[in-house]
Amino acid sequence: MISTKEVRKRMVSNEPGLKIRSDICPIYFLYGPEDYLIEEEIRKLLNQTLSPKERGFNFHLFNGEEHNGQEILRTAETLPMFSSYRFVLVRQADQFDEENVKVLLSYLQRPSPSTCLVLCGPSLGPWKKHQKEIEQVGKVIEYPRLKGKALNIWVKQRMEEKGKRLSAEAIHYLLEVLGDHLQDLDNALEKIYLAVGDRTNIELSDVEEMTSEIRINTVFDLTDAIGQQNLKKALTILGKALESKVLPFRKEEPVTQRKDDPVPLLVGMMSRHYWNIWRVKELAASRENLDEMAKALRMQAWHVKKLMEQSRNFSNPSLREGILKCHQTDLAIKKGRGPKNLLMEKLVIDLCRPHEG
Repeated sequence: MISTKEVRKRMVSNEPGLKIRSDICPIYFLYGPEDYLIEEEIRKLLNQTLSPKERGFNFHLFNGEEHNGQEILRTAETLPMFSSYRFVLVRQADQFDEENVKVLLSYLQRPSPSTCLVLCGPSLGPWKKHQKEIEQVGKVIEYPRLKGKALNIWVKQRMEEKGKRLSAEAIHYLLEVLGDHLQDLDNALEKIYLAVGDRTNIELSDVEEMTSEIRINTVFDLTDAIGQQNLKKALTILGKALESKVLPFRKEEPVTQRKDDPVPLLVGMMSRHYWNIWRVKELAASRENLDEMAKALRMQAWHVKKLMEQSRNFSNPSLREGILKCHQTDLAIKKGRGPKNLLMEKLVIDLCRPHEG
C-alpha cells in the first residue's frame, strides 16, 4: 500500500495519474442555519472530487452523534481506490465530544492530500476554539440565513443562471409569498423558468398568473383573519387549506402532480405577518407618515395601512409571543411531535386568543 508520505511526494512531483487539485482543500468545516447552501457546497465539492462511478469505493458518510473520531481518522488516512480522491463527509460534527475532537486534531496536523474531509453542522460547537487550526490547512465557512438585499441578490442571480431576468416587483412578490426558505424559492424559480418558455424577461404579472388561488388568497386571508383576531374565520380558512393537502403552484396543474406541503408556507407566512405588524407598530410609534413608512418597509401604502389597523389588536409582548409560537410549531412539525393538523389548529387558536396590552 502506498503511504500518505508517498502520496505527498507524488503530488509535489506532479506524477501522472495522481490528479490532486490545487483548488480543493483537504479539510472543510461548513456551518450555520442555512442548510440549503451547505448542501449545495457539499454537492459541489463531491462533484469536483469524485465522478459517480468512483463514489462506491471512495465516498463515506459519518455522523458526529453516532461515530467516533478513530473511525473517521482511519477512513480519512486510507488512500482512495481507482480515484485521485477519497471524500469523507461528517454531519453533525458539532456534536463531537472533546475526546473525539482531540483524535481528529491530530489528523489536522498532516491531512492526507488525497482526502477531502468535510465537517458540517448548525454550529462549530467544540471546534470553535480550534477554528484557526482548521484554517491553517483548510477552510471554515459560515452560512447564515440570507436576508434583505442578500436574499434579493440570491434570487436574482439564481434566475440569471437559467438565462432569465426577474423584475424587482416579481422578486418582491415571491419573497412576500414564500419567505426566506431557499429550497421553496428555488423550486418556485424552476417552475417559473419552465413555464415562461423562451421569454427572457419575467414580470410580476407572469409570476401572479402562475401562482395558485390558494397561495394568493387563502394564505393572505388566513394571516388577515389572525391579524383581526377572528378565530372562527381563521380556523375555517385553515381547514380549507389543510383539506387541499397541497398548495398547487399552477391552477391548471393536475392534483396527482402536486407534491407541495401547505404547512411550511402557512407557518412561515403567519410568522412573517407578525413580524410585519411589529415593524409597522414600531414605525407608527415614531409618528412617521404613511408614505414614509411604506418606503421604509418597501411595501405598498395600502398594505401598511391594513397592518396599522391590525396592530391595534396587539401589544409588543403579544407580537413577540406570536413569533415564538410560530417558531416552536415549525420545530414541532419538523421533529414529528404531533399531527400537523392539530399542531396548526393549536397555533391558530393561540394566535387568536385575546391579548392584554
